[in-house]
Amino acid sequence: MIVDDDPDDLWMFGHLLHRASPEPEELSLIAAADGADALAQIERALATGAPLPDAILLDMNMPGLTGLDVLASLRARRCLDGTPILILSTADDKEIAERALAAGADAVFTKPDSMDSIARLAAGIFRTVLARRTPMPRGNKA
Repeated sequence: MIVDDDPDDLWMFGHLLHRASPEPEELSLIAAADGADALAQIERALATGAPLPDAILLDMNMPGLTGLDVLASLRARRCLDGTPILILSTADDKEIAERALAAGADAVFTKPDSMDSIARLAAGIFRTVLARRTPMPRGNKA
């Protein structure tokens, strides 16, 4: 699941995650336009028995519910304990990263500013998180 209020970022991350996937035909990306949409989609999955996301890429700076708000809500759900939640922030701010990690993020990444950098980040996500299908040890700042 990718949660971001910027439609361009949603498209770019989705496109480059598909390109980086070792099994793109098996990759199913869920896009959420903001925190409320993400939480509603999780609620619908729980209500219908649909699969929950294997990992969540969560933008830190969104209107309404911030990334930290959504992170706190997601981490309050026991069913998502094993789900890696990766924070994407436009600011390379140590304090924000520490707050996100303390709130339960598995890793914090500064949002890349070029397609090549996003492609490298997408490939790194598969190498370190999704390909292993196990959560990263909590508290990693990447």
